[in-house]
Amino acid sequence: MGKDFNWSIPENYNFVDVLRRWAEDKSKLSVIVEHVDGRVEKATYWEILDNAARLGNVFRSLGVYKGDRVLILLPRGIEAYVARFGTWIIGGVAVPGTVMLRRWDIEYRIRDCEPKVIVVGDPVTASEVDAIRDKISLKHFIIVGEDRRGWINFWDVIRSASRKIELEEIKANDVLTINYTSGTTGPPKGVVRTHDWMYCILKIHAEYWWRNVKPSDLCWVTAEPGWAKWEYAVLGVVFNVGATNFHYTGRFNPEIWFNLLDKWRINIAKMTATELRAMCTVSDADRKYDLSSLKFILSAGEPVTPKIVKFFKEMFGVDVREGYGQTETCITACVPPDTKIKPGSMGKFVPMVDAAIVNPETGLPVGVGEVGVIAIKKGHPTIFKGYWGRHEEKCYIGEWYLTGDMAKMDEDGYIWFEGRSDDVIKSSGYRIGPFEVENIINSHPAVLESAVVASPDPLRGAIVKAYVVLKPGYKPSEELIRDIQDYCKKIAAPYKYPREIEFIDELPKTISGKIKRFELRKRELEKKSK
Repeated sequence: MGKDFNWSIPENYNFVDVLRRWAEDKSKLSVIVEHVDGRVEKATYWEILDNAARLGNVFRSLGVYKGDRVLILLPRGIEAYVARFGTWIIGGVAVPGTVMLRRWDIEYRIRDCEPKVIVVGDPVTASEVDAIRDKISLKHFIIVGEDRRGWINFWDVIRSASRKIELEEIKANDVLTINYTSGTTGPPKGVVRTHDWMYCILKIHAEYWWRNVKPSDLCWVTAEPGWAKWEYAVLGVVFNVGATNFHYTGRFNPEIWFNLLDKWRINIAKMTATELRAMCTVSDADRKYDLSSLKFILSAGEPVTPKIVKFFKEMFGVDVREGYGQTETCITACVPPDTKIKPGSMGKFVPMVDAAIVNPETGLPVGVGEVGVIAIKKGHPTIFKGYWGRHEEKCYIGEWYLTGDMAKMDEDGYIWFEGRSDDVIKSSGYRIGPFEVENIINSHPAVLESAVVASPDPLRGAIVKAYVVLKPGYKPSEELIRDIQDYCKKIAAPYKYPREIEFIDELPKTISGKIKRFELRKRELEKKSK
């Protein structure tokens, strides 16, 4: 269906038009934000548009025009919407980043994409920027929530600016965002997205994976505004269909997450597998919380284990539907509503997307049950437009963009994640996907989460090594190591069990929550080389 699907992308398309359409009803609620201190803020679509128009005039007064970049480091909140749309309304390019970035990360992004303005939301981030001022050419600094020397106050300038603005004419292929990757294999790369990407998101998500979203729904995407998930979920889906977004500004806590789902009667939630896994440890959750308003939970970014699917289905009758995608590809595979869930599978390829599992050396599709690399057809409208400032990247073979993610497809068309291409373990001639082993280890009653890597071995070339984080109440011991190993042997082929297990307080992760297996592999190489 992918190559035959009629996208009908208009030549002129500005995603701001979606906001303008819903803002015609001045009372239509757009955003609800609950703060840690209990304060609740709300904004209508019209209020977001009004403030974005004012900010657009502020940007123009600072010399920001069509194609210029604006670096946005804002937490969950109304300002994150205003800053993005204020950029897009004048044809600028939004460069979102997490508030967890520190001076090296910020300096790198500024040097790489050369923004005209930076917008930050807290004094900690502002201090990191101030520390590198003598190293960067950036001239305009905007901060939310305080008066700070050398900075422009976000709301002060917005309130004093005119709401009348001359809209920039935008083509569908004009740049919308530059989203930086997590940098798991090197320096972060700026993934370039254009306005037609948001148009395609509506086609894929609102009509397929998220197709049950209604304008009356309250949706909670727990991701921070610095990630591409905000563009494709919070804006590309929820804003596109005119629903309402909910946000909480506090840190993750499984009990708090359950309480918020109950208190606000959330209809659709999109959460990480890490969050869901922690929520599964809450005892008597079904007696404490009422999730009857929740239609389903969506998750992407890391594999969802069968234990998570089983927990929410048995406790609350709620399906956890997994999806797969990258910053570069958007959602490529998923389990849409009214489709059978196979716990542990990311679902099937989205019909509108030209995708396949291919041999990374030949570019030819592999057979059913064979492991290959997930690939997307070059030039497909859902794929990214390249990396900012980089003309040659080794991510294509023939007509395919290679994601680097290994997977296999079963006879029903369901896709099973096997790990990153550089994460696959070769032991005694076997190719072992780390996720399959992690999935088994994580289902052990004592295990909270784990990461599996190859550890050099003189006889087998490499063995399976597992780094394990235990649940509260369990203590490391040789007896527990043997118990986990025996448990794995009972579930999977013997050659897959972890021959070595090391208990660790926490796994190294990127700021987006993905496990840094390369750090663990490096640790193993250093250990075994001594």
